[in-house]
Amino acid sequence: MHAGRLRGDLKTVSDEARDLRAGQTLLGVPKAKRGVTVTVHSRVGEELVVGDTLRANSRGRQLLNVRRQADVRSRRGQDRAIFYLSANAIASLGRSLDYYEDWEQPDDLEDALFEEQESDPASRRKRNFWLFESAASFRVAKVEDLWTDPLELFPREKGAVEWEIWVRSPMREIFEEGAADLALRIKGAATEFVDIVVYNVVATKASLAKLIERSAAVIELRGASNFIAEHLDLPPPSRLRRIGAMASRVLPAPGAAPWVTLLDTGVNPRSALLSHSLPTTRCHAVVGAWDPFDADGHGSKMAGVALYGDLSDLAARDGPVTLETALESIVVFNPPSALRLPARDAIAKAVALAEGQARHPRVYCLAATIIGEAEDGRPTSSSGSLDGLAYNDGVDTRLFCVAVGNVATTAAEPYQVSAYATLNEEDGIQSPAQALNVLSVGASTIKCSGPTPLADEGNLSPRSRTAQAWDGKRHKPDIVMEGGNHGVDPDGTTSRAHGPDMIATTSNRLDQITLTGDTSAACAAASRLAGRVMARYPALRAETVRGLIVHSADWTPAMKARRAALVRAGAPPLEATLATLDCFGWGVPNEERAFWSAENAATLVAEDELQPYEPGSSGSVKLRQMKSFRLPWPDAALRSLGATEIELRCTLSYFVEPDLHSAGLERRQFYPSHGLKFDMQRHMESEAQAQRRVNRAIASDASSADDSGWLLGWQRRNRGTIHHDVWRGPAYQLVGRRMINVTPMRGWWASGRHVGKADDPVRFSLIASIRTPSIRGDLMVEMRNAVPVGLLVDTPAVVTI
Repeated sequence: MHAGRLRGDLKTVSDEARDLRAGQTLLGVPKAKRGVTVTVHSRVGEELVVGDTLRANSRGRQLLNVRRQADVRSRRGQDRAIFYLSANAIASLGRSLDYYEDWEQPDDLEDALFEEQESDPASRRKRNFWLFESAASFRVAKVEDLWTDPLELFPREKGAVEWEIWVRSPMREIFEEGAADLALRIKGAATEFVDIVVYNVVATKASLAKLIERSAAVIELRGASNFIAEHLDLPPPSRLRRIGAMASRVLPAPGAAPWVTLLDTGVNPRSALLSHSLPTTRCHAVVGAWDPFDADGHGSKMAGVALYGDLSDLAARDGPVTLETALESIVVFNPPSALRLPARDAIAKAVALAEGQARHPRVYCLAATIIGEAEDGRPTSSSGSLDGLAYNDGVDTRLFCVAVGNVATTAAEPYQVSAYATLNEEDGIQSPAQALNVLSVGASTIKCSGPTPLADEGNLSPRSRTAQAWDGKRHKPDIVMEGGNHGVDPDGTTSRAHGPDMIATTSNRLDQITLTGDTSAACAAASRLAGRVMARYPALRAETVRGLIVHSADWTPAMKARRAALVRAGAPPLEATLATLDCFGWGVPNEERAFWSAENAATLVAEDELQPYEPGSSGSVKLRQMKSFRLPWPDAALRSLGATEIELRCTLSYFVEPDLHSAGLERRQFYPSHGLKFDMQRHMESEAQAQRRVNRAIASDASSADDSGWLLGWQRRNRGTIHHDVWRGPAYQLVGRRMINVTPMRGWWASGRHVGKADDPVRFSLIASIRTPSIRGDLMVEMRNAVPVGLLVDTPAVVTI
């Protein structure tokens, strides 16, 4: 009976496909590419078995995307898969269905032998057996079937709306011809990824359905996105009016100093506090009709924070103000204008425009987020575009600092105090801050001057979004920085920004000072810190600068108290740590630690590369290379400390090339081109033993050796592209533990269809530091004596700072 229903479904699909092929012929679709997009739903409460992509795909059949919504435990919900099927593929499925219907399990064979075999149909399960067994229905895909954002966001308007459309790369020309034939408007430029091209198209639901049918090119649909950059419009306290006098004390950065490139609403460069650091020749817009000088006001506020930090802190001090960075401004969104570009297109155009004007060291600051895209941590076209821009060619990488976004409020609907009890648990980080290769920045605060501050000192800034609602497969934000505080309203249920506890900054109104805050200000502050690290160490890679900032960060007492409270409430220590990371990342960066080593805190930086893969037999790819680092630990100083607790920090930072389509296939482990991880020699383990253990662990993707003392440990730290962990233990256990191994993990470069990538080397930055109580000796003196003189230089090698 089940096979009969599926046969009826396939017959209907075949009949509809025959009608659709006539339209595809008129459009000029080659015969070999004519087909139909088909939706397959699972049985209720059962997982739909589509196989791995190599077996799910064939010449006339491609798995386009998968949505896992079946809950096997509660027996509710259905999985959904979208396939492209040619006429031959539909016929082949029909023949496989005949085998499925006639199959009987032999009594003398174990069930495990029958998995997806291609041999004797009388004794073994044929290909597609489990697809039919788990499927409830086949049908020609509807527009709603291709929608991968939450269903409540599906456009309900009757007229034309803007859609984000993912298209198979080989069908790009056919898709564009189909859109032109239907007189549909493509907005902005298409964005290319590994196997797909992403468009924004204005269309009615009916015309979009025709485009999908005629082109057979569409993989999935998402909501079109727009930038959002909320900012305060609060009158500054009168005590801040004297900040304007500070302009006469400013010493601009030298011409070769790094630029913070603001991707925002523009900047008014005529402000006395900005003009020396931002000439009008460095103010641009991605659309010629847009005003590059900030009619909105948000960008000018970010400029002040990116250049100075909090102006109220500087105003309280006398003497010259020496700048280490300068500014550049590119307008990527213009709220007063009716013209909108897709966010990913605007960012790509901005990068091309900036680098086309000048080849100069810069860090990009994106203090705005994107509404209309997923907030659950899934890669989106915008975050994927940022990952691609950051990776670039793998050599000339770029550093982006990106805000995680703010909880939405208005004057009529202020922030709800009840949301702060769970630190905005229901408000997920906004796109594109989930991008793997960026520095994602949340907001905290130490400003608590008001009579009723909402956040206590060192805690989350009230509107900063968190990743608590994500699936836990990656750590974001990376860090937090000052975002200001709220005062609780008299009724005790709502709160609003408290002026004295916000950040003073520049305005688009000449020579005026205003206030800002939230994650936008935190992102601008992080960009400033990154630029200053680049100014002091100009040879460091973007990966290293990001790594140093994360490496220097610490949780505040309030953040540590939250973790302790979770443990007291019954959470396992590791889960409490992960929950704390979801709110605060690794905490607030310590500028001095990012810049310098100290007598009792020594930091080593190694920049290197390895070749993760090599071609194997029959088109396969296998792991190839690992790198081992012997670190110059100060053994004499460590022995003198005995059982005194010390702290070791390790950070591995690298960038990856994204494959956005893998995310749509629910194969997020293959979204990155490759993966790396670090492992440190254990206590009482020789270097040779450590290398043998790591090799065995690579082969089995596991490790049996105990390595207690780490905050996360090897199972949980290898997420994203910046792996940071902290070990605490007695000093004597670190004596002789000099070796850190960096090893590869599989990504999409290791799949057979991309065997050409197997020879590509990848770069990484490894940072390690020891922090001890105050001691008589100097850690850095002993470590410098152990490092060859030629490596103690500010070049990509081993750098001591």
